[in-house]
Amino acid sequence: MPASNGGIEIDGDGDAFSAADQPTNSNVQVVVRVRPPNQREHEQGYKKAAAVDAAAQTLTLSVTPFARSFKFDYVADEDVGQEDIFQRVGKPITDACLQGYHCCLIAYGQTGAGKTFTMEGSFELFFCFVFGYARIFRFVNCFTTIPYSAFVQIYNEQVQDLLDPDSAHLNIREDTKNGMYVDGLQEVVVPSAEATYGVFRRGSQNRHVGMTAMNIESSRSHSVFTLVVESQRVVGGVMNRKTSRFYLVDLAGSERQKYSETIGIRLKEAGSINKSLSALGNVIKALVDISEGKVRHVPYRDSKLTFLLKDALGGNSKCTLIANVSPADKNGEETLSTLKFAQRAKLMRNAAVVNEDMLGNPAIMGEEIKRLRLEIATLRGRAILCLV
Repeated sequence: MPASNGGIEIDGDGDAFSAADQPTNSNVQVVVRVRPPNQREHEQGYKKAAAVDAAAQTLTLSVTPFARSFKFDYVADEDVGQEDIFQRVGKPITDACLQGYHCCLIAYGQTGAGKTFTMEGSFELFFCFVFGYARIFRFVNCFTTIPYSAFVQIYNEQVQDLLDPDSAHLNIREDTKNGMYVDGLQEVVVPSAEATYGVFRRGSQNRHVGMTAMNIESSRSHSVFTLVVESQRVVGGVMNRKTSRFYLVDLAGSERQKYSETIGIRLKEAGSINKSLSALGNVIKALVDISEGKVRHVPYRDSKLTFLLKDALGGNSKCTLIANVSPADKNGEETLSTLKFAQRAKLMRNAAVVNEDMLGNPAIMGEEIKRLRLEIATLRGRAILCLV
């Protein structure tokens, strides 16, 4: 049952945020970011309806009848800048990616809530960090890094290659070992942070955007940018190979027609967006039920979005959700909906593993296995002595 605080419900149970410290089986990390008021809200004389307590990591929605408080792993007020978001959110999960884990960063929220700004604004910093660490791994641990990237959008339930906009609609496939992938997707080798950022910007220019009453440049598609880092290290004749994928997911915004005033093609786009976001909510609900011991079918195939993100949603991935919200009282209903979605997502559990293969001389590998088993036995013996 939710606790009570002065008549306002307190929901959720916050944990200290550190994606790098997550255990292999861990809950999705959830971050909430309140954007600054925009020009339209200033002109309408908005009242602030979202109050952040940074010490308690809570957000209180004060507008009637939606008054309620929520607690998350990290809550960022409107004065928190892009670099701070990157330091608190991007670095830990990036570090996990470089350790060999698949990772996923998802931006969710109402249209015009700042999702694309959050993802694109931190992008250059993010990749400087990735390649900075890749260089360290290469020189210190004798790794050979081979990064490459791909970029797709899901528009009206069709998967399109943003790096090859003239290509035909693509199909999503599932591999029992490597997970989900898009068949025929163009992959571009990216030798530097600058090259990666250039690929991202080129693909972003091909996304479907359109004007609505709530957002001059509203994203009308979901986009998924993927960075793949393959690293190899040879020690004693044995090659250790890790392959990790980092997904940056910018979801199209949920919207209500009475506010967005969409008609014609924009209305069709909105219907497709809302349908896929509803499917995402259903997948999360099923996964939460499973984590509570219930038997459920997870409807991944109900939308292209959820099928493509199957690994990130309850699978082999460390996942962080950034829920973006408006501070304005007029958007109270949508903000409450976003916070409830984020609260459910926080209960979802993933089972991430280091994606690692060892290749080499069988005799040498056999000796290495014996050595590791002996080391494990020694550590277990020490642990038992500590408990005595």
